[in-house]
Amino acid sequence: MKTKERIIQASIELFNEFGERAITTNHIAAHLGISPGNLYYHFRNKEDIIHSVFAEYISHMESAFKPTEGPMSVAKMADYCDEAFSSIWRFRFFYSSLPGILLRDQTLQQRYLNVQEAISDRAGVVLRALRENNLIAASDQEILDLIQLMKVVVAFWISFQMCQSNDVKVEVPAVYDGVVKLIALVKPYATDIAKDDFERLQQNYRARSELQ
Repeated sequence: MKTKERIIQASIELFNEFGERAITTNHIAAHLGISPGNLYYHFRNKEDIIHSVFAEYISHMESAFKPTEGPMSVAKMADYCDEAFSSIWRFRFFYSSLPGILLRDQTLQQRYLNVQEAISDRAGVVLRALRENNLIAASDQEILDLIQLMKVVVAFWISFQMCQSNDVKVEVPAVYDGVVKLIALVKPYATDIAKDDFERLQQNYRARSELQ
């Protein structure tokens, strides 16, 4: 792995472990056992690193959440739930500090908004496919509302969890609980033929959320 990529991956690791605001470029260099000058050869400052980390986040989001071929099913929805979990967990520092990071960097904020617009479009495709296959019964307006609510859960679930306890470190079970809540948003719209599938899907993630 090249030094630049090592810096990006180490930054994600440290930001996730200690929070983005607590980590400096010196911390990152020391963690990698390289000189600060070597780090600055690749990145001008920490904000430059964050932009590169965000580029990786965008790449992850673009490769995930793509509608799959063939008829939509509740089982396929589970794949999207897994992708949501993967996104929240891998970039949890970003989700935990989202407003602060975006408010201090307008370029990053615009890139984030562009990603969110693309995610909304893909979520709409998935939900409408579930409706077309008679797995959910929801109007166009209800689907739009669901998309917004799902985005809120994904974007702010980590921050919410951090506010519930003096222990600000969020563990894997808490993230799975966020996936349970995503399913809970869609489940009330399940048709009779899909209710049991939605229930099994939710119970699967609830079991994971209760692991300690």
